Amino acid sequence: MSGKSYSFQVGRFACTALLDGASVIGQAGILKRYPDATEADYRQAYADVGQSLDDADSSLNVLAVKIGDATVLVDSGEGHTPRGGHVSESMSLAGIAPEDVTLVVITHAHGDHVQGLLSTDGEPVYPNASYVISKTEMAIWEGRIVDGAAAAQRPIVSMMQDKGLRLIEMDEQIMPGLTAVPIPGHTLGQIACLFESDGEKMIHLADLLHTPMQFAHPEWSPSFDADTSLSVPTRRNSLGRAADENLLAMFYHLSFPGVGRVKRAGEGLIWQPIVLS
Repeated sequence: MSGKSYSFQVGRFACTALLDGASVIGQAGILKRYPDATEADYRQAYADVGQSLDDADSSLNVLAVKIGDATVLVDSGEGHTPRGGHVSESMSLAGIAPEDVTLVVITHAHGDHVQGLLSTDGEPVYPNASYVISKTEMAIWEGRIVDGAAAAQRPIVSMMQDKGLRLIEMDEQIMPGLTAVPIPGHTLGQIACLFESDGEKMIHLADLLHTPMQFAHPEWSPSFDADTSLSVPTRRNSLGRAADENLLAMFYHLSFPGVGRVKRAGEGLIWQPIVLS
């Protein structure tokens, strides 16, 4: 695995999808993660989108957006783990230096979204950045640190507080052209990021879903969704909005670059990804 980058425009905003890592989870991974249906159901759902369940994959897609003099990063990747650690190489391919990043927006505090904020020697990877996360998500994260579930991430929170941490409402404007959109369920404080420039829009939907089969089956939830009574309606409503408004969309875990459009097909939804040449 090596770094990859994919650049695109949203109005005047220069956007780049950056690959931190990818892995094949296959049939065993899907069956372990998804309790709502059978292997036959999942095989059919993957076949319906022209894929094989045995080749089911998961990527870590970080987004960088140039907004005026600011360079915004949405999430950070998993850091130096067997699955991640390639975002710095991807940034180099895209001509972005870690020192260029001025703001990191954290959609939610799972390790694969925040562990890339510190180097292996405990230094901030983005030395000139400040940080944004929702108040709700921060409270959950701090609770997980206290109860030991995420104790190893305490240095990440301390670093963010030292460098500048802003806690926001889940529907708050982060800066002109960038607004948080609440998408609770996977975690209770998860936010999406809506970018708007010159009449064009793109929404980064983070972990609203994790596999392409969930477009047609938003009722299927991974076992790590915190509250499926929220994640399922949130998924339906957010995907419906993306389709009805013809929004360019990005997802953190779909095959790189995770960029495309959600479309209605009969009574359901399908994913039309950007196809790399």
